[in-house]
Amino acid sequence: MRKRFTSLSVLSLFMMGGLTYAQVSGVLRDSNNFPVEEAEVVVKSTGVKVYTDGEGNFNVDAKVGDILKIIDSNGKENIVKVTSTNLGVVRFSKSDADNIELQTVNLIGGIKLDPAQKVGSYTIVSRDNFESTPVSSVDEVLNGRVAGLNYSTASGDPGSSNMIVIRGVGSILGTPNPLYVVDGIVVGKGADNASLMESWNPLSSIDPNMIENVTVLKDASATALYGARGANGVIMITTKKGKFGQKPRFNYSSDMAIQDIAFDKINMMNANQYHQYGGQIYFNSQQALGTTFNSLEDATAKFITDKDAGWDGKETDWRKAVQRNQSFVNTYNFSVAGGTNGISYRAGLTYYKNKPLIQTTDFDRKSAILAFDQKITENLKYGFSINYTGVKRKTIPDANASANPWLSSLFIPSSKPIYNADGTYNQTNLGEVTEGFNPIGNLNNNYLKGKVDTYLGSFTAEYKFLRYLTFNTVFGGQRQIMDEVVWWNPKYGDGIAQNGLMQTGDTRIWDWNWTNTLSFRKKFNDIHDFDFAIGTDYQDHEYKLGQRQGRDFSEPIPDFQYSDPDKFVDVTTGAGTFYKWRQDSYFSKLSYVYNNKFTFAGQFRYDRVSVLPKKNRGGLFWSLGGTWNVGKEEFLKGSSVVNNLILKASYGRLGNVPFADMWGRQYDYYSLVSSSTTTPYPYGDNFFSQISSSGNANLDWEISKQLDVGFEMSLYKNALDISFSYYDKQTEGALFNAVTKSESGNPTSYIANVSDISNKGFEVTLTSSPFRKEFKWDINGNFSRNINKIEKLNIEEDIYLISDMTALSAGKLLGEYYTWLWAGPNNDPNVGELGVGSWYTDGTKTATTTDKSKAEKAWLGKSAFPKYLVGLSNTFSYKGVSLSVLFTGQFDFYVHNGYHSFFYNDGNFPGRNQIADAMDYWTPENTDAANPKPQLNNPNNSRLESDRWMRKGDHIRLKEVKLAYSFGDKFKQQTGVKNLVFYVKGFNMWTYAFDKDLNFDPESIENAWSFEGKGVFNYTTPIIKSLSIGMSLDF
Repeated sequence: MRKRFTSLSVLSLFMMGGLTYAQVSGVLRDSNNFPVEEAEVVVKSTGVKVYTDGEGNFNVDAKVGDILKIIDSNGKENIVKVTSTNLGVVRFSKSDADNIELQTVNLIGGIKLDPAQKVGSYTIVSRDNFESTPVSSVDEVLNGRVAGLNYSTASGDPGSSNMIVIRGVGSILGTPNPLYVVDGIVVGKGADNASLMESWNPLSSIDPNMIENVTVLKDASATALYGARGANGVIMITTKKGKFGQKPRFNYSSDMAIQDIAFDKINMMNANQYHQYGGQIYFNSQQALGTTFNSLEDATAKFITDKDAGWDGKETDWRKAVQRNQSFVNTYNFSVAGGTNGISYRAGLTYYKNKPLIQTTDFDRKSAILAFDQKITENLKYGFSINYTGVKRKTIPDANASANPWLSSLFIPSSKPIYNADGTYNQTNLGEVTEGFNPIGNLNNNYLKGKVDTYLGSFTAEYKFLRYLTFNTVFGGQRQIMDEVVWWNPKYGDGIAQNGLMQTGDTRIWDWNWTNTLSFRKKFNDIHDFDFAIGTDYQDHEYKLGQRQGRDFSEPIPDFQYSDPDKFVDVTTGAGTFYKWRQDSYFSKLSYVYNNKFTFAGQFRYDRVSVLPKKNRGGLFWSLGGTWNVGKEEFLKGSSVVNNLILKASYGRLGNVPFADMWGRQYDYYSLVSSSTTTPYPYGDNFFSQISSSGNANLDWEISKQLDVGFEMSLYKNALDISFSYYDKQTEGALFNAVTKSESGNPTSYIANVSDISNKGFEVTLTSSPFRKEFKWDINGNFSRNINKIEKLNIEEDIYLISDMTALSAGKLLGEYYTWLWAGPNNDPNVGELGVGSWYTDGTKTATTTDKSKAEKAWLGKSAFPKYLVGLSNTFSYKGVSLSVLFTGQFDFYVHNGYHSFFYNDGNFPGRNQIADAMDYWTPENTDAANPKPQLNNPNNSRLESDRWMRKGDHIRLKEVKLAYSFGDKFKQQTGVKNLVFYVKGFNMWTYAFDKDLNFDPESIENAWSFEGKGVFNYTTPIIKSLSIGMSLDF
């Protein structure tokens, strides 16, 4: 359900004109007393149809006693009986809210899923939540608004990839992301297609202001029509369109936001702490240094002489130095929409400018949309939609150690200056950071740029004939042109070793989709409602990448246009990649509703995909489900408590080919051969060919079997709505690496169907309106639980190590932590040297050792995927003022610091700066310290992997807060303005972490293309919070 907390959500649609002369009039308003425009008002007996205007007014030819069916722009339906020729204010019986659970949903090929046929689990997020939101990608808006949806991001840099997981991860190899569909066109799973940029989120090419709504399909009954690509869920994005019979309506909106770090508890040592810590390292390492110190002060003085000679007492805040003084976002949006009785149109332009947190980075997006629909006759209509988005992005290498300015700014001690005395960059005195990697110098002299042009278009046509038959065709595609360039200056960073280096990457992606559907819909005797459809679907994906590299520049060259080969001095390497896959499908859908009480629904789809061997390319997938509308039964009618109750259940079998959306993974059923022209064969001096990947002729579909049961209930005169779903999702034959015997130089594994994965959990959604008069209070909450386990893993070894922190094994959580158990600094002389790091010898935790080789790893029963997700929104409104607040929460999961061995290095890198928490180290006077005594080169490797570095990721976040004022009717009458809203909005404004030792954002991940990146913090650009002011004007 959707919450209307400002009139922006209902007045940003378009004015209706040409109203029919009527005998019955009325004003349609929602529960917040805002006018509902663009709603259809249909007289059931005659079929006469009109639309409400911008103020909710309607006039229709009808008589007293007639029944009016009213359908709003989101498909919600109400029935009203005509009791007089002036009905006055007509209200919907249910209030709108953010998440609309009972709405008409447009599925593949124009197939509609209306509330009466609702069997599957899905949630609709309305346009209000996307408008005037200072985010670069639409998927971030879903966080906290959809039960069972887990959000995390690879970086706070705009345009970076996000990970969206719906009801758990069902595949090991591929992306856990759902399938994305825009205006009926399948556009993939948000795959990262960047070749040089650290990551790229293709959803950044969709302007949030152009979205009408987003529908999240979760279970098999909702996703079965998408077949082989819907096993992870489906997110359908519908863009805004005009309305028939409306006068032109214009909208202008603008927004300005300032940005900062959302969760920042990383405190680095100051110069005095750095010197003290270094002195302690020296004092504890006298034997290794081959010297003797009379006191800690002598050791500290020696450290300063070695590492900080000539320090003038001044300190540099390197982290602040790489940040902008003011990071901001500006958004400008203009649109016009309208139509006649037979034509509707909408055109819009948006400009989004983001000056991110890190100096010199930039994100610039221009978007345009044109939508047109025409009713040629009552039975024939067609339409098209064209979207263009151009993005220019300047970013940083987020994962490459010293080349990442955010990371290297933390490594450098504060006693080191940015500039030398002569004003040049300090390139040598950086405290064990590689010479030449001054982050300020790198930012101002090296760059990593990308330019992405995305064209998305669709054409639809619909013809109704023989009264009950409808033919629908949808044809469209997406063309993405991505040009990237890297420049390493010969005097800075990685460019020093290459004497300058330039790389270009030219990516061309083409997706197109053609769907045809023939459907039949008829209701017999007002009791038997049949809906049947058959259809075909064809998808084609093509990917091309060309890369070039030039090096050894005698002088720095100026910036140049992307992909300009004439600028290279010495082209040293070049590479090209091309792959293509296709899928053709046949599907059918049948639903039967008996007396508006019982619903049976079945969906079937046969897919053939080119990325599997011929014998296994075809797969049949299906779902069956049903509902019982108990609220229609006589024994429940008239109840003062239960106003409505629907029981539902479904079961389905879906398929998945995870690598179909991954870069370069199209031919895993072949054994591929590569040749070497640089490396001699190990048994001779000749160049050679070798098998580069072992194929598997038996490669087959991953099969996802999904059960969903639940209910929907309305209580106390629809004041409280409750939705509950229990699900059991079992993936059989998940693809993974199976070990094979090999000769020297050949691969040791191949892809095979070797694993089974389970996801079991439940979701609860609550919606309530405690106050519904002049003062209104709307509540919307969701809560979910999911347990994600590996049920079977048929590989040579019982345990597959993902890293020294996590692993896979049958019966364990997906990506469960499997590592050494930290026992803290040793205080037992019988165990070993006092003050050094120690570990438990095994999972019983009964004995400890200071020799890590004598300690065993243990399963911890913990993973990086939250078991519990929570979202809670409250909206308060009084007259023209509204306040809305959204909190999100993730619970029972663990994260770890990927650079722990550098920032808590226990003396291994004495010249690098450390996190200030490292100052709590063991001494004879501080035996309860969190960290062992620091020693040069960290001889017992206490800095390396163990559960010492794990942190509980549980947190609550104030995701959004918005205060808005909408001018009233008197102002509108005096000025002629249709609507004017001013607002202040905060995004990610506050985060509370339950673990006091957690100092990084728990929603950060290493990468978004694999579950393995979940829970790893690698000091990428921090997640951002923002505070914005804006306005929206309709005229």
